[in-house]
Amino acid sequence: MDQVSVFDTRMMDERLSTPGTLMWVGTDAGFEFLEAQQYCIAHAPQVAMRASVVDGLERPAAEVRAIVVTQSQRTAVSRSQIRDLREAYPEAKVMCLMGACCEGMYAKILDPVFDKAERFYCHQWTQILPEWLRCCGASVSTKEMNFQSVAVVSATPAIGSALMDLAESAGAVTLWCRDVCRWQMRQVDAVWWDDSAAGAATATQWKERLEKCATTDRGPVHVWIANAPRCSQVKAAMEGGISLTLSKPHRIEPLLSLLRTCRPEQAKSTADLRVA
Repeated sequence: MDQVSVFDTRMMDERLSTPGTLMWVGTDAGFEFLEAQQYCIAHAPQVAMRASVVDGLERPAAEVRAIVVTQSQRTAVSRSQIRDLREAYPEAKVMCLMGACCEGMYAKILDPVFDKAERFYCHQWTQILPEWLRCCGASVSTKEMNFQSVAVVSATPAIGSALMDLAESAGAVTLWCRDVCRWQMRQVDAVWWDDSAAGAATATQWKERLEKCATTDRGPVHVWIANAPRCSQVKAAMEGGISLTLSKPHRIEPLLSLLRTCRPEQAKSTADLRVA
């Protein structure tokens, strides 16, 4: 199943957002940026590809509502160029999508070029882009899954408690377990794997883990929640049967989208929650 298969995008009506152009700035074609780039191309109303910030300034695009700037190296992005880019497209939201080499580079910078709300790592793109693309006219809706029960797999109940609380707030029945066995997984609709109990593994190892949960032809939907997983680890998990990988600290929206039993008033009360 595709990493973002829980999301289904369609054009947003004019009451919510005006369809516009997404400008993708960067020539990074490696695996860590490729999937995010392909998702943007597939779902944004219009995409303008630019090799650099300078290219984005010298070759203007029309109706730009969103700008993604990729950063694969720790070299600082030109402050003046980003300022000029913002001035050239004042209606656009800006995101800096950083590669693995950029981990921690902004920790001691007091006045960064991109503020905290604009910076995300590539391994977080499945949590950010589907919703963020609303700003240029894409809409995100969830498929009907109607999950009633969730099993949380973690090393200790304390580690899994936040995830269990989240699932219960959305109306689901929860089960905690350290190890998975078939009798525990009867009638379970979803399994949330925390990396305290399920570390990175090969695709074959993931398949072996998930087979223990297969009690019906349908089987549960699996989510892996890990601390900054590498792109190769995310790919192996996906090939092994994981439907969605979330990087800690992660947003709760992708998990809530799986829990269709969540009522509007419950969703509102947990809107600002973050699971550490």
